[in-house]
Formats: sequence, C-alpha cells, structure tokens
Amino acid sequence: MTSARFTNIHSCRKYVRSLRLDPYASAYELCDQMSSLRDRPIRVVEAPLPIPGPMGVWIARARDDVVVVQELATGTHRDHIVLHELAHILCGHEGEQLPDYQPEIPALETARGGPVGRLRSAYDSVCEREAELLAAAFAEQLLDDLDEEGEGSSDVHKYFAGS
Repeated sequence: MTSARFTNIHSCRKYVRSLRLDPYASAYELCDQMSSLRDRPIRVVEAPLPIPGPMGVWIARARDDVVVVQELATGTHRDHIVLHELAHILCGHEGEQLPDYQPEIPALETARGGPVGRLRSAYDSVCEREAELLAAAFAEQLLDDLDEEGEGSSDVHKYFAGS
C-alpha cells in the first residue's frame, strides 16, 4: 500500500498551482506539458479495452509512459480517465511487475519505448482516492483556463456531468 501524498483537494490544488503550468485545453495537452516537465514522454492511446474492465490503464515502459483509454469513452469522461491515469503517474503509484507483458493493443505497436516495465491497473483505495483528487484538481485548472478564455465554465460539477 502506498501512503497518500495528497490527502485532500486543497493539497492537490496547491500542487497543481506549484507546477506553474501553461493553460491547457484538454487532458492531452496537459500530458504534453507533463512530458516536458518530467523529461519522459507520456503517450495517450485509445484502444478497445475489455468491458467490463478498466476504462484506463497506465503502462510504464523503459523510456515512456503510456496511458491507454477505452476507445468508447468520449468528451469529459475521456479527459477525466486520462487525468486519473496521469495522477497515478505523478503520484508514483506502484503496480504489478510484468516485464514481458505486451498488451494486444495495435496503437502500442507503433509507440516507441521498448518493453513494458509495469502495468498499473489495480490499486488500493488510498491510491484510487489520491488519483481521483488530483485528477479533479487538474480538471478544475483546465476549467479555470477555459473560463478565462471565455470558452468554458469553472463549475467542476458541469465538468463531471459532461455539460
């Protein structure tokens, strides 16, 4: 079990502000920024993940991180899945060691980076809560950025409702 670094939304908001990010209009743009900040690529691919099953999976490979998102997810739901998996990356959550694992996801065949090191798709509730809180803080920042540009609303409830 990983001890939580972010125990409430306030600590998550403080962390997000400390990153001094450029405005971003989507979770994909945020991943690009975090790739630059971490000097380690984060690739987002959409794939037909099994249903029932996880809507998103983080795969840490030798030279990059891959966030796999259920291809059927759309709009704010898809963005939130990406933000949630990004939060797992930034929190340094651990997963199952699968050194030879290569998922049958066509988009990964073209993504560079070598063999998979860890597949993260199952976490204890502390890690899940932490990832949800951090994802929510990133979503709030996304909405604030859009609102400043006159393109959105800073109501996080609308974000999660998909409005």
